[in-house]
Amino acid sequence: MGLQRNHYAEYILPCYKADPEINTCLRGTFNHLRPYLINGLTDINVPSIDPLIIDRLLIENGHGAFRIRALFNNITVNGASNYTIGKIKADVDHWNIELGINLPRIEIRGKYEVGGNVLLFPVRSKGNFWAIFLEVEAAAKIFGKEIENEEGVRFMKIERMLTDFKLGKSRFRVRDVVNNGNIIGEAINQFLNNNADEIIREMKPAASQSISRHFAAFLNSAFLKVPIKVWLPDA
Repeated sequence: MGLQRNHYAEYILPCYKADPEINTCLRGTFNHLRPYLINGLTDINVPSIDPLIIDRLLIENGHGAFRIRALFNNITVNGASNYTIGKIKADVDHWNIELGINLPRIEIRGKYEVGGNVLLFPVRSKGNFWAIFLEVEAAAKIFGKEIENEEGVRFMKIERMLTDFKLGKSRFRVRDVVNNGNIIGEAINQFLNNNADEIIREMKPAASQSISRHFAAFLNSAFLKVPIKVWLPDA
């Protein structure tokens, strides 16, 4: 196991279940990872988080004033590496971890396709989008379980994840190709910017579910390659 520990020694600071300050230790471990995640953890095939590339994200909201289906593709996210972990509450006996995450600025670009009804009016739009979010405060709860591979090595697997977020400021811009950049496209763009807070409030539950699924898969790409004994030696 010593060789395995050395393999991850540079970027993983181990913590101990017996440590009464394990939450403080785990916060330090996550924050220590930040500079390494900029380039990605190539030895375990974890991609860079800055820019973070997301192939596809689907958000569907079937109730309220904004009943829409929004599909985002070829998404590039800049700014994720500036995260700080504000607090952690870990129940390592049951593999549950609660995280408080702060991000000063996130910029997102990509392609979008939206269909549905906004305030009872039918809306169809497709094209390129750009968004900026400032002073992002996120909360995540990870529900994991212990699994064992054929060699008897134990790993933590994330079964599900819940997220919530609060935004200080936000701004959207779209370049609509369905409406050929005409007055309808400009109206959609103006509507997004003028009603950003209300749109986010209406869409947040659906967005949180979609974001949770994506990041659970992203985190599993790491947790399922790093044995528990590496980051929690006395487990």
